[in-house]
Amino acid sequence: MRAAAKSSDLLYVSNPGNNTVTVYAYQSRKLVGTLNGFSSPAGLCADTAGDVWVTNEGGNNVIEYAHGGTQPIKTLSDGSEQPLACSVDATTGNLAILNANDVAVYRNASGSPKRYKGGGVYGDYALGYGAHGDLLVDGGSYDNPNFIAFAQLPLNATHLQQVVFSKTLQWAPPTFVQWDGQFWVVGLETLDWFKITGNHGIFEGYSMLSPSSSIAQFWIASIGGRSGRGNQIIVTEDDPYKVEFFQYPAGGRPFASIIDGLSNPYGITVSKASKS
Repeated sequence: MRAAAKSSDLLYVSNPGNNTVTVYAYQSRKLVGTLNGFSSPAGLCADTAGDVWVTNEGGNNVIEYAHGGTQPIKTLSDGSEQPLACSVDATTGNLAILNANDVAVYRNASGSPKRYKGGGVYGDYALGYGAHGDLLVDGGSYDNPNFIAFAQLPLNATHLQQVVFSKTLQWAPPTFVQWDGQFWVVGLETLDWFKITGNHGIFEGYSMLSPSSSIAQFWIASIGGRSGRGNQIIVTEDDPYKVEFFQYPAGGRPFASIIDGLSNPYGITVSKASKS
């Protein structure tokens, strides 16, 4: 890892093709470091301190790195599960891990998790925390295997609760979810925006991306000191291996890309440098 990396905003990308996580300076998009020693690294997430979590699917654990750091600072066991994705709650510091058939929540990102199932969702695919400690999960629908189903875990809830969206989303391909500061964003090339009230998700609009190839995951970022809703979206693509940058919510064609160091890129997250 280059010494200057710690003072820069960083982009992390997992590469299950060669079991690495590559790290890039966000503004220059230059490769500044590579983390090794994983077994099928999958989804990534970052907390408010800039620490980054790697879901190590083949190792049945999740591993934390400090912003710009090269050695793990914490490792949490996921039992016999194979973690696929993660999200950190900015309000509590809780870490949620997505597994194939449950969601594991580690209080204060430590210790042993509490596991949640149900909510009308199976074969969980993606998850993300919102602004108030609420967690949104998507996966297959028991009612119709061609549709995506959604469940939420409100702060302090004891179980997943089904959420019915006003727009039906097809399970082709599976979709990703993230809170953008104003709306829940669901999709891949087409990004639909929703507001959730109670157990209903109301469609509010959409963005359209024109990537070079199929998107695996995305991350919405606020760049340049902007607060509130994000203004850029970064995606991983598998064929050819590429990371592309888009304006958000405008969408359209990418304004920049990365190809250096990638091998079947999948997970992606942005880690902000400390302002102190």
